Amino acid sequence: MTTAVAFKPHGSKAVAEALVDAATELFAARGPAAVSIREVAARAGVNHGLVHRHFGSKQALLAAVVEKLTWELAAETINVPRRGRIGARAFRATQRQGAYWRILAHTLLEGQNLAEVQRNFPVMARLIAAVERGQMAGRFDALLDPRAIAAVGVSLSLGWLLFEPFLLAATGLEQETPRRRHRQLAAVWRRLERSLRPRAG
Repeated sequence: MTTAVAFKPHGSKAVAEALVDAATELFAARGPAAVSIREVAARAGVNHGLVHRHFGSKQALLAAVVEKLTWELAAETINVPRRGRIGARAFRATQRQGAYWRILAHTLLEGQNLAEVQRNFPVMARLIAAVERGQMAGRFDALLDPRAIAAVGVSLSLGWLLFEPFLLAATGLEQETPRRRHRQLAAVWRRLERSLRPRAG
């Protein structure tokens, strides 16, 4: 059951923000398909007709939620130095922005068209640019497509974020201390990065 907020937002901007915040919480917990407009409105403390007035449809509200989360995630990686580890920074930021990847997973599992939900991919663009710089500096094989390198890196990261409990239980890594586990995983990641370096000769 959805509980209404203790206060009602006033003003167009406040109402829109309250609806996005409420939708973020509900979509992340149950997935967009399982959440009604009335539930979002009740959680935000507004009349459900205001969802249509501000966004037009639940799909448009979902797009607004994803847009907000996308730029929040991007903001956490924007100040990485040009020679900094954008991949590691993006992974840690995504861990903190759990609502983003939970909503993304729900959306894809529901069979929705991602192009209707997310139009901008600033973090991926930064990752690709970082790989391209690495190729020019000789850290990555220039014969590999930088988009493919970025895609594989993100797929590994998202796989871990989504399935960490399963991966720990299935491999027995849950028996290791968090510190030792982190060291081992970091060592594997560094080995993978080294494997992308240009081959000698």
